[in-house]
Formats: sequence, C-alpha cells, structure tokens
Amino acid sequence: MQHDNASFWTDIKDFEERLSQAPDSYIFARLSEVYLKVGLVDDALYIARQGVAKYPGYAAGQRSLALACHAKGLLEESRQALEVVTTALPDDREAQKLLGRLLSMNGDNNAAFRAFSTVLEFYPDDVECKVELDALEQSPSISLSKDSQDNIARIDLDEAVFGESSVIEEEIDETEEIIEDAEILEMDEADFIEDDTPAVVSVTKPHDPLSTVTLANLYVQQGFIDKALDIYRVILADDPNNFDVQSRIAKLENRENIGIETPPESVYGEDLAVGSVYQENTSTVLFPPAQGKADNAVSVLEGWLDNVRRMKACR
Repeated sequence: MQHDNASFWTDIKDFEERLSQAPDSYIFARLSEVYLKVGLVDDALYIARQGVAKYPGYAAGQRSLALACHAKGLLEESRQALEVVTTALPDDREAQKLLGRLLSMNGDNNAAFRAFSTVLEFYPDDVECKVELDALEQSPSISLSKDSQDNIARIDLDEAVFGESSVIEEEIDETEEIIEDAEILEMDEADFIEDDTPAVVSVTKPHDPLSTVTLANLYVQQGFIDKALDIYRVILADDPNNFDVQSRIAKLENRENIGIETPPESVYGEDLAVGSVYQENTSTVLFPPAQGKADNAVSVLEGWLDNVRRMKACR
C-alpha cells in the first residue's frame, strides 16, 4: 500500500510538472484521478473543473470531473458530467453504472433502467447490473412506466386506425359529393329539357299586327267605321288609359249615330302633299274588289308599307 502511494505521488509530481509547463495540456484528467486515489478530493475537483472549462467536449476530462464531484457529494454536477461521458462513450461501464445509481437515487428509475440495460448490452455477464435491474423492475414507478408505455402504444395504434378511418371517411364523403353533384347536374339538365316545352306552349299569342291605330285610321279613311271601332276597342282594352283612343272611339260612335261624314284623319300628321300621295295610292291599291276579309287585311298591310316607302322618298 505504501508502495502504491509512493507511486501515486511520483505520478502526481510528474503530471504537475507537465501541466505547469503546458497549461493547456489534456493531462489534467489523469492528474485529477490520481489526486482522488490519494484522497486529495478538493485538488482533484479544482484541476478537473479547470480542464473541463477549457475542453468541455473531452470525455476523459468530464469523467474525472464526475468522479471528483461524486467524491465531494456534488451529485447533480456529477450526473451532468456522466451524461456527457455516456453519450460520447456508451460502453464506459463504470460511468454508466454510476449514472444509473445517481438516477435511481434521484427517483428517475426509467432513466436508471436504461443506463443499466446499456451496460448489459456491452457486458452481458455483469452481475451487479443484473441485480440493479431486478431491483428497479420491482419498483412501482417502473411498473407504472411499462403500463404507460403500453397505453401510449395503444393510443398510437388507435390514432393510426382513427387516422386511416378518417381518411376513408373523407374519401367516401368526397365520392358521395361527386355522385350528388352528378345527380344535380343530371337533374338540372332534365329540368332544363322539360322546361323547354312549356316555355314554347305558354307563349302569349301576340296581338294582330294589323290592329294598330294606323290601320284603324285607314279603315276610317275608306269608310269602314265598324272595323275601325273594333280595332280601337281592342287597343283600349289593352290600354284603358289611352285617352286619344277613347276620343277617337267617341267621335266615330257619334259619327255613326248621326250619319255625318267627317274628313279622314291623316295617319302621320303630314302636310297636304304627302297626304295626297297617300290618298292616291290607297284609293288604287288598298281595297281591291271582291276580296275576303283575310285577303283584304293583307292588301291593306302591303299598301300601307308601300305608302310608307313613298313618303320616305318624298322627304
């Protein structure tokens, strides 16, 4: 034992000299570990912190800091350093086992279980880890965690099934909407086709194009008072507020009753020259003899159109 201590002191002296000559050397990690072996916990912690501050990613430096903190009773700082070490070196048996114990002491049995399980992956015959795992499996928190994991798995499965069913339902809804749209289009086309026929049937019969004030005036000029009255009365039935037609009807009825001839009214209110042309043509064209009522109406219309053309030519 004394020989070992002498050897440690020799190592300490050597490492201190090397570190003093090269302050940025990585030798601080080995010096800190030797300090711990001879019981110089404070010196080990100080050297480890100084070195880790310079090289936070150096796994051996973090390991020396974790051991020094654990020896000093700084368990949280030790755990943090061990997590860095085990992340970089998952096969570090001692670091994983110490981390598992600290996690178990802190109540984080699930993380401790993972740490010990990792050790067994690399070292299946590690009896100490098997004992630790058996103890953790008997703890309520581990059982609860397993139940929670099962529940989470079931929830994930339910969500997956629900997600698939939702997708199927959405596809079904889209298909139904497409079918409904197609039915609506078919109905609209059918309705459109069906509506065409009544639209043609229900067209209101237009008034006789000859039943106009102009034609009535022509009848008056030719002496057909009854026909003129019939046209005026049809016009008045459609437009009861037409006072001009009312006045014409009254004059014609009065003329018919008293048997007095009145001078024919001008169709367009044109001057005498135009009127003479109009009367000349109507006397020769409008009413050919021995014509039926329908032929007479056609002749009247043709003569009226011809007179209109002549009046435009005179203008």
